[in-house]
Amino acid sequence: MKGFSRRPLLAVDAQGYGRSSPLRQHWIQEAVPRVLDEAAEEVGFDRAAWLTQVAGDSALSILPVEESEPRLVDDFMRHLDSAIQGVNDGRQPDAWLQLRAAVHYGPVTLAASGFSDRGTVEVARIRDSRPLRQALRLSAGARLAVAVSREVFNTVVVSAYTTLRTAEFREVRVREKEFDDTVWIRVLGGDVHGLGDLGDPGGDEPPPGGGPAPGGTPGPGPDPAPGQQAVQNFNATVEGPVIGIQNNPRP
Repeated sequence: MKGFSRRPLLAVDAQGYGRSSPLRQHWIQEAVPRVLDEAAEEVGFDRAAWLTQVAGDSALSILPVEESEPRLVDDFMRHLDSAIQGVNDGRQPDAWLQLRAAVHYGPVTLAASGFSDRGTVEVARIRDSRPLRQALRLSAGARLAVAVSREVFNTVVVSAYTTLRTAEFREVRVREKEFDDTVWIRVLGGDVHGLGDLGDPGGDEPPPGGGPAPGGTPGPGPDPAPGQQAVQNFNATVEGPVIGIQNNPRP
């Protein structure tokens, strides 16, 4: 990956991580990459080829161009839900791993300290948005809530490149700092349309002072100055010739 590129983007985050005990936080940090690995293997994705930034309970991945967007939105999420059920087996519901996932297709550029450009900013804003948090919190027994961007919904779901029906998604407005757009939310194993208010159509307001987002996960960065482009940098371990990117192979 050199210079500008448009890529499939996946961002995930564990619900309630910041409220968890240190022991449970340690378990979550082990469980998140495990379920992503399992889902990718079931679908036939090569996670070793993903450029992934891991930060505690969250992960942001830049997928290779050849990875199928329809399979990411459809098959991968189904297997991810199954993998989460596996790691939750034997645990009380209040100790379950629950994930929010966001899928986007957008511009990414390699920067000196990791990724930059609007694509990574936008997928992180969608993942951390109030409507997606609310959808998972209000869905009793659900383990996974997924939001897809306008680009992904129109190109992949509306165009019938998946087995999913458009009625399985709920349209909401997300306003997170510099991001203001419509996204579509699906709760696996739940009825997203029966959840009441998710913060739409007004969307979310950023935390006061631009501090960490709810749940203890730092937000993607401060608001850009007028006239500047929104840029998000991720610090990662240096491996090989690429600076700031960590390739996380499967164990």
